[in-house]
Amino acid sequence: MTLYFTGAAVVFGILINAFLKDATTPKNHVASWIFLTVATLLWPIALPSMIRKRFQRAEVLDLDYLN
Repeated sequence: MTLYFTGAAVVFGILINAFLKDATTPKNHVASWIFLTVATLLWPIALPSMIRKRFQRAEVLDLDYLN
């Protein structure tokens, strides 16, 4: 149970950080908060997806750097 809450806290921290930095989404938009809640509850699915996207973006940057 502790593992689940730890993972959920990590995912919530990542998502809330991205949400607060995003200037295009109003902070009182209910659908955004619902998405944050659902993604936090389903973190075993959301976290691997976020990590994969992060590594894909990093690979593209590394390849551009070599040229």
